[in-house]
Amino acid sequence: MNLNLNCILCNLKQVLTVTDLVKLDLDSKEVIMREVLGYLHDTNYKRSNPEVIKGTWDIITKHINNTNPYGEIKSYYNREVINIADKIRNLINKSDDKFNVALKIAITANLIDFAASHTFDEKILIKKIDTINEQNMPIDDSKKLYEKLKTAKKLLYLGDNCGEIVIDKIFIEYIHAEFPNIKIYYGVRGEPIVNDVTVEDANMVQMKEVAEVISNGDGSLGTVIEKTSAAFRDVFYKADVIIAKGQGNYESLSEIDRSHIFFLFMAKCDAVASSLNVANLSIVCAESQNKQLG
Repeated sequence: MNLNLNCILCNLKQVLTVTDLVKLDLDSKEVIMREVLGYLHDTNYKRSNPEVIKGTWDIITKHINNTNPYGEIKSYYNREVINIADKIRNLINKSDDKFNVALKIAITANLIDFAASHTFDEKILIKKIDTINEQNMPIDDSKKLYEKLKTAKKLLYLGDNCGEIVIDKIFIEYIHAEFPNIKIYYGVRGEPIVNDVTVEDANMVQMKEVAEVISNGDGSLGTVIEKTSAAFRDVFYKADVIIAKGQGNYESLSEIDRSHIFFLFMAKCDAVASSLNVANLSIVCAESQNKQLG
C-alpha cells in the first residue's frame, strides 16, 4: 500500500526515538531532523512506508555512526522470550487444536512492541497468551491457511520483530507437527532496521532447528520485493504458501502479484486498519486478495 500522510509521523518519531536512545545532543538531533524532513519532502509518496522509512533510517544511522542502535534491546528481548518459551509450549499443548492456538499466539506476539522500551513484563505477555481465545479476529482466514498447507511443499515464513521471533519458531514447530513434509524457509531482513529480525536474531534463537533461514538482502522495514535479492525472490515466488508476520510486511506486500500470502499481524494504525475495514488495534489472519498466480 502507498505511503499514507500519517506515516510521515512514524518516520519523524523514529528520529526522536533513536536519537534519544543514543543520547544525542540537541544540535545533532536538529541536523538529523532537518535532513530527514528534506528527504521526506522530496521522496516518492507512491512507495510503501516500509520502503520510505528505509531512507529515514539510513540518514539516522549515518549521523549516529551506528547501523544497529537497537542491537542491545533486540538481544535482550530475544533472551527474555526464550526464557518463557516452554511456558508458551505448555499453554499450546493443553489445547485440543494446537495448530490454531499456536497461530493465534504467534499473532498475539505482534501485539507487543518490543522496541518500545528496555523492559519486559513476562506476566503481561503470558496473560495475553493465556486469554488467546478471548481475542476477536475480525478477519480470520486461518482455516484457509490450514487447507493450503495440506498440499504445500514449500512454505516461506516472513519474520517481523525481535522477541516475537521466538514465538514464530514455536508456531513453526507446530506447523511441522501437522505437516511434516513441508520445506520451511524463514525470511529475515538483509540489514538491521529498527527492531526487525536479521540473521543474527535467527541464529540467537536457533531458528535453523525448524527452518532454513534466508536473508532477503534488503534493509527495508518490511519486504519490498523489488529491492530483495534474486535468491530471495526465487524462494518467494516458488513457495506454495507465504506467511507474512507484522504490519510492515502487510504494507509492502498487500498489492504484490502473487497469491497464497497470509498476513498475520496487529493493525497498529488507522491507515492500515481502514485498508482492511477493521478497527484499529485489531489482530488478523488475512489472505491476500491478489489472486494472480505466484
